[in-house]
Amino acid sequence: MGLTRGVLRRPVTTVLVVLCLIVFGLTSIFSAKLELTPEMEMPMMVISAVYPGASPDDVNELVTQPIEDAIGTLNGIKGVTSSSSENVSIVLLEYEYGMDMDKAYSDLKKKMDNLTDLPDDVDTPVIMEFNINEAATMTLAVNSATTENLYNYVEQYVSPEFEKLSSVASVDISGGQSEYIRVELIPEKLDQYHLNMSAIASSISAANFSYPAGSASWEARIFP
Repeated sequence: MGLTRGVLRRPVTTVLVVLCLIVFGLTSIFSAKLELTPEMEMPMMVISAVYPGASPDDVNELVTQPIEDAIGTLNGIKGVTSSSSENVSIVLLEYEYGMDMDKAYSDLKKKMDNLTDLPDDVDTPVIMEFNINEAATMTLAVNSATTENLYNYVEQYVSPEFEKLSSVASVDISGGQSEYIRVELIPEKLDQYHLNMSAIASSISAANFSYPAGSASWEARIFP
């Protein structure tokens, strides 16, 4: 009842207050930004290193792991995600919010300059500050009427060329099928040589060897 009495006693003031609320409300609505991807603060650094001719396992053991060990003592790191593929090692550092990124870059640069455990063939690691607000994505479609294994061709020849670029954070391939070998066994021959499927599978596995092809990824988390 007290609010009602106040409104009835001061009708002009009440009308002005309501009009002010309407004006400020409409102004706020029309001045608010509508963005498909709003700006976000995600303090991150990316370290990329190229090891020409190396397999994913060699890249992980000789490049990625030494870099992870070197940056493990830095302050302000919230987490580390690494990816090792053919010829290329990528390490993503996520920092705590509010971290001074100029100082973080300087400390990281000193660590990389003093890193002497990398093989001589490894190119100098490149450090990039990852800004999600400026991140760009490019999609390429590949089609060929003459190439039979198009997926493998893109994976072995096209993708590594893009990964060598310092401004490219990652390259993902989708669609198509990777090359595989199908082995069909003849039951009569198996009986003749007294073999079974397990023996054939073991022989094929034993003949396996390491060759720089494909990709492999490892992920590690470091919490201070």
